[in-house]
Parts: sequence; structure tokens; C-alpha cells
Amino acid sequence: MGENQANNSIIYKDIFLSYGSKRCLEKNSYLLERGSPANELWYITQGTVRAFCTGYDGEDITLFYISENNIIYLESLIPNSVIIQDAQAITPITFYALSSEKFFQIVRPELPAFEAMFSHFLNRIILLHEYILCSHFRESSKRVAYLLYATYKHSGPVIPYTHEQIAAITGINRISANRILNGFAKEKIISLGYRHIKVLSPSRLSEVFNSIGSFSNSQE
Repeated sequence: MGENQANNSIIYKDIFLSYGSKRCLEKNSYLLERGSPANELWYITQGTVRAFCTGYDGEDITLFYISENNIIYLESLIPNSVIIQDAQAITPITFYALSSEKFFQIVRPELPAFEAMFSHFLNRIILLHEYILCSHFRESSKRVAYLLYATYKHSGPVIPYTHEQIAAITGINRISANRILNGFAKEKIISLGYRHIKVLSPSRLSEVFNSIGSFSNSQE
């Protein structure tokens, strides 16, 4: 998350811990079903959630990952809304649930917090939009480059995804993802660390997905 989102999360955390209901889910548990009524927000204090949809062939397509200190089910802020995406706990998770009605009662007197919430909601929509655009690139190297670039623009230079997660989001296999990322690292476009990637040259990432043809070190 960017600095503003991190600061907003501190405000939200106090609200959820003070007024919310603490709950836990085991690893691999599915969260609320898509299409069910959206009437409460969840603040994740521990663990990671995978947001996904189901393709025409019945296979799950990973959209993005949501880690601790983030709010999910922001659609609950819209009256008479429903859950818009499926989600699964990929680790054990702990969260605090708060009804949207109660949340509005708390934040309405605090306009800055209320505005920050909708800013957070908009950022999540933008993030989902970027991942959808990522899927339109035919070449795997361009998909990975676009994902890294979009995440960099949204959250900063440190990309908190593993190689496996990047492969899942872009829809390519793990071996291809490793080869592409290693190629980018060799070209000094990124650096690879333990469970994270650091973008060194966003402009060169942009050149990859805006170019004609494949990146030299990213052939499948």
C-alpha cells in the first residue's frame, strides 16, 4: 500500500477493533459467496486472502491478493449491494467484521475518515481494472511487465508478490514466470528478494509492454 492508504488503515483499524466482531477462518476456507447480500465490512488483521473469479472452463482465475491491514467487502457501502467477487483464505486469517450501518454511524461525523474510505474503495476498483487489462496482453512477458508496473504505480516500488502469485494473477505457469522475472532482474529492471520484488526502472517495464514483439529474455 502507498503511504496514504497505510495512514487510512490505522484510522480504520481503531474503528474495527473498537466496534467490530473478531472472527477467524482456517486456511483454504471460502469467504462470503459472490451474489450474497453485502451488509458488513471486514478488516483483516492477520493473514492473506485471494480474490478470484471462475472462467468459462470452470477454472479459478486469481484477480489479486489482499493482505493484513486491509478492508474487504467495500461494496457493502452501497445500499442493497451484493458481494461482487469470490475469495478464499490462503493462510489462516483473523478479521473484525462491522456492519455497514454501524460503520456509517461511526464515520459520518468524521468527514476526513469517510472520504478516505471512498478513496480506498476507488483504489481497489482501479487495481482490479489494472489486472483485467493485464490479461489482454498475449505475450507472457508483457503481462508480467504490466502487472509489475501497475502495482508499482499503485503501491510503490516494492511488489509484495511471490513468483507463484504473479503466475496466478497473470495466468501463466510458474516456470515461465520465473524465467521472465529472472530476465528482468538480469536486465536491472527489477531486483528479486525473499517474497518480494523491487522495481528499479518503471520506465523500462513500460517499454516492455508497449513494445512490438517479445522481450529478449522472456520467451516461453
